[in-house]
Order: sequence, then structure tokens, then C-alpha cells
Amino acid sequence: MKAIILAGGQSVRFRQPKAFASIQGTLFYQRLIHTLEATNMFSEIIISSNAQLADQFENVRVITDSEAHRDKGPLAGIYSVMEQDDADLYFVISVDTPMVTQKAISHLYQFMVANLIESQLDIAGFASDGYPIPTIAFYHRNVMPIIESVLASDDLSMKHVYKQVSSKWLDVETIEQPKQWYRNINYPSDLTKLEHELAE
Repeated sequence: MKAIILAGGQSVRFRQPKAFASIQGTLFYQRLIHTLEATNMFSEIIISSNAQLADQFENVRVITDSEAHRDKGPLAGIYSVMEQDDADLYFVISVDTPMVTQKAISHLYQFMVANLIESQLDIAGFASDGYPIPTIAFYHRNVMPIIESVLASDDLSMKHVYKQVSSKWLDVETIEQPKQWYRNINYPSDLTKLEHELAE
């Protein structure tokens, strides 16, 4: 089992690559690596990024999107890693969710395993207010053909993948921790707000 940090977005709204923004003095991608390593669950952590940023990541394997799927968002990142790697199961996390916790990852894994007993499960992720968060989720390699078909379409929404496979979602409220853990940082103001909250 391996982990994928999705860090290849254009970050237009944030005005700089989010992977290299910092929270409490630590770069987003480095904070996520530390959290993932601390779970002792993953044999490898992989950064999925673009060719422009690839050389800037330190001490971690980086896989860039294949030529055919360049600039096609998170699905391209997941697919490109699966295409160039051989694990059966991946935990996928977006780099702009730097506060995710060991507890959340562990609980989601236990949730997935419990549901695997009943049936084959392709995706297990978190949901907030009933809406899936497909960028904090476990993906089985079985989803590759579905992702490939969506990448060939004009609509790259991740829902077109998880609605076609066996998926289950764990409510974020089951994790009794401050809600920052699953919050996306989309704008500089989001980061400023988070810094203030953590300082209180």
C-alpha cells in the first residue's frame, strides 16, 4: 500500500504552487509526508506533480503526468502514478489539505477494511455534509479503466469515477478533531485564517 500526494495543480487562486506554501514553518508537502510516514501504513509516498515543479521536491519520489493526460487535474495524477507503479492500493491526498491527521487516515483505513469484508470496494473516502471528498480517499487499482475512460471525455469531474465503481464514504464528523484537518487551502486568505486559528 502506497500514498499519493496530489501536487500538480496550477494553483491559480492561491497565486503560487501550494506544495511549497508553509504552515507553522513547514511546507505543505513536507507536512503531509511527515504525517503519512508517522502512520507506518505505507511502503512508499509518491508525489504526483507536473514537470515544471518535479525537481523542487526533496527526498521523495515524484511521478509526473503522462503526456496523454497532462493538465487534466487530479484524475490524471492518480492514473499516471498507477500507470507507472505497481501497488494495488493507494491512499490519495491533495497537497492543499495539509492538516490531515494520522487519526483520520487510520480511521478511514479501518472503515475500508470493515467494508471489504462484505464486498469488493474500489474507493473508500471521507464525505462532508453528504458530499464525497475524493481527494482524501483510498483507491484500488481496479479503478484504472474507469479513470482512463473519464480522462478521454470532456468532463474530468472525479464524481464520474466514484459513481461508476463500488465506493463508500465516512463522514468527517466521526473524527473528533478540530475541523481544520480536512479543510482545503484554496486562497491566501484561507491560509491566513488557518494560521490564526492554530495560534489561538
